[in-house]
Amino acid sequence: MRCSICCVETSIELRQLRYFVAVAEELHFGRAAERLHISQSPLSRAIRELERDIGVVLFVRTTRRVELTEAGALLLERSRRALAEIDGAVADAQGLGRTDESVLGIGYGPFSRTVVTRLAAALADARPDVELRLDEEVTPDSLRRLGTHELSAAVVMESPVAARRFGLRIDTLRDEPLLAVLPASHPYAGEGAISIGAFAAERVLLPREPAGQVFNAWLQALILVHGFELERTIKTLSAPWDRRMLPVADGEAVSVATAEWAAGWTTELVGVPFDPPLNFPTDLASRWPPTDTVTALVEAAQRVRDKEGWLTERPSRTEFPDD
Repeated sequence: MRCSICCVETSIELRQLRYFVAVAEELHFGRAAERLHISQSPLSRAIRELERDIGVVLFVRTTRRVELTEAGALLLERSRRALAEIDGAVADAQGLGRTDESVLGIGYGPFSRTVVTRLAAALADARPDVELRLDEEVTPDSLRRLGTHELSAAVVMESPVAARRFGLRIDTLRDEPLLAVLPASHPYAGEGAISIGAFAAERVLLPREPAGQVFNAWLQALILVHGFELERTIKTLSAPWDRRMLPVADGEAVSVATAEWAAGWTTELVGVPFDPPLNFPTDLASRWPPTDTVTALVEAAQRVRDKEGWLTERPSRTEFPDD
C-alpha cells in the first residue's frame, strides 16, 4: 500500500512514514528500532532514503541527541494525521460487523495517562464486556473528534463553553498538582517549593504550536493571574512530553508537568511544587446524547473522582450542551 504525499513527483511508502514517525516521537534511533521490532541499521537507512527522496533534511543528529528540523516537525504533524486516517479507515472496515457499543474510544492529553488508565480500570470492573481504545492527543483534537462522534469520551483540559460549542457533556474531573520541572543542577531543585515569580523569570519550555496553543495560553494566563509574565520562552519539538524535556535536563530551560506524570522521571529532572500551589484542571468530556457504555464510563469516572478526592479546588459539576 502506498500513500501519495504532495511533493514534486514523489511517492512515499507507508512504511517510510511509520519509520519516520517512530524516530520523530522517540528522538532516538535505538528506541525507535525497538518499538518497530527491527534492527537500527535498516531504520537509519530508511530515514536517509526518505530524506533523499523528498530532498529535505528531517533530523539533526549529534552525538548526544536527535532533533527534528522545522521541516521534520511539519512532516510529523501531517504524517500523524495521514496515518491516523489510514489506520482509522482500516479499523472501520474491520469493525463493520460490530455494534457502536462494542468499542469505546477515549482520548487523553500527555499529562492524563494515569487518570485515563484509572478510569479504564474502573469501567472494566463495571462493564468487562466493553472494549476500550485509548488515544493520546491534545485537547482541541479530542473535543473536535468528540463532536463528530469519532471518540466517545476524553480527559481534557478545563475548556469553557466546550459543552455548547461541540455539543458535549462536561463533568469536572480532577485538579492535578502542577510542578515546576527543573534540571537537577538548578538552585531550586533541592528546595521545598519555587515561587511563581522565580519560575517566570526563567527561560520556560513550552510545547510547539499550533498543537500546544491551548496549553500555552492557559499556562501564560495562569502565571499572569499571579502578577507575572512568561517573557522568555522556547518551543519544544513535536515529540512525547518526556522526550521534550531534554533541554530541561541539559539546563537550557525549565518547564511544567503534573505530579503524577512525573513518576517516571530520570535523575536529571526534579519536580518542585509552586508557591503558592498551582493546579492543572481536567474534565471528562463525553458524547451527547450518550450510549449505554458512555453512561457507564461517566458513572465510573464520577465514582473514582469522588472516592479518591480528585477535586480539590473546584466543585463537582456537570454541564450539558443546552446549559
